[in-house]
Amino acid sequence: MTRVAAPDEALVHAAIEQVWGSMLFSAAEPWPAGVAPEFETGLQAQIELRGDWNGRLVLTCDSGVAAQIAIAMLGVDPDEALPEDDVHDAVGEVLNIVGGSVKGALGGVLALGLPGVSETSASPASDECLVVAWRGAPVFVQVVPDAA
Repeated sequence: MTRVAAPDEALVHAAIEQVWGSMLFSAAEPWPAGVAPEFETGLQAQIELRGDWNGRLVLTCDSGVAAQIAIAMLGVDPDEALPEDDVHDAVGEVLNIVGGSVKGALGGVLALGLPGVSETSASPASDECLVVAWRGAPVFVQVVPDAA
């Protein structure tokens, strides 16, 4: 088995920019330096990559951001309340497309799993992940390699 290097921050950011632009019709701006991202409760989506590199991508955002992502993706009225399942599905699909882009850019033999989405009250440490802004709120994206 050929070993492939883990996806780096630049690759993940490029994948997020592509998804934000094509699916959410917005730019994926880097989180402002020197500003601590705040987080209370929200959703965490995870998707595994298996093969020449093994690990997972994790996207964490607060509940308001998750709802806004779903509204943008589904093209519904911003005042419309969406069912929780639709919000979970939209966040999972965003990560699925990001994961597919990362998989394609890494090369080698890789399989992309299915996204899983759950509620969370903890955000990752901002120094351990890429943080992008979605309408002024943080979205955390981590690359988590499997333990050797």
